[in-house]
Amino acid sequence: MIRYVRHFIAVIFAVCAPPRAQGAGGLREEPQFVTARAGESVILRCNVVHPLTAHPPPYVVEWFKFGVPIPIFIKFGFYPPHVDPEYAGRATLHDKASLRIDQARSQDQGWYECKVLMLEQQYDTFHNGSWVHLTVNAPPTFTETPPQYLEVKEGSSVTLTCTAFGNPKPTVTWLREGEFLGGTPKYQMNDGSLTISSIGREDRGSYTCRATSIQGEAVHSTRLLVQGNGVSSAPGCHVPGVCPRCLASR
Repeated sequence: MIRYVRHFIAVIFAVCAPPRAQGAGGLREEPQFVTARAGESVILRCNVVHPLTAHPPPYVVEWFKFGVPIPIFIKFGFYPPHVDPEYAGRATLHDKASLRIDQARSQDQGWYECKVLMLEQQYDTFHNGSWVHLTVNAPPTFTETPPQYLEVKEGSSVTLTCTAFGNPKPTVTWLREGEFLGGTPKYQMNDGSLTISSIGREDRGSYTCRATSIQGEAVHSTRLLVQGNGVSSAPGCHVPGVCPRCLASR
């Protein structure tokens, strides 16, 4: 028991190394590659190969994620598992040593290592497990968007920023009143941002950013209001936001 406690403390502070070939004396499968969609459940497979004996020894199942210094999941016998807070309520043991992750997230993507450690003295050098790479595909979502209504002065410039996240990385394009905008001195697009220079009354209207990938799309629209000679393009509405006269001017 003392030996197990000492070993348990040692593995808690062990650092997970990058994927590497297994040396002599160990049994490892070839790395696996698994793909899941955000929000779905996924199983990372890990086999337990017992020594040829009538009474298989007790063992500890550990799952590491590359880049995280301590195991994200540890299970021994009938004791409750130790689960990293990032996986709490989502990670459970499947079969003997496989890891089930529910509600997969984009940040779950990466390399995972399974280790199955036999605890009895005579099986000290008996190790098995596997490496698994998890890819989590996610539809585009916006992490930053301009306001729904934006009021600017005639002759000024404005930058509308749409920042999108997803896997694979989405492409952001801009439309004005449903027509795609190309890069011109008037309209400059850079990494999801649209800059409009020398704004005139003719520039008022609806601007839409669209983030697309093979996983789907996300759309956000902003209505640009233009002030000229101290008078708003929507008379009586001088504060950016929603108001009856602004809505009437759409």
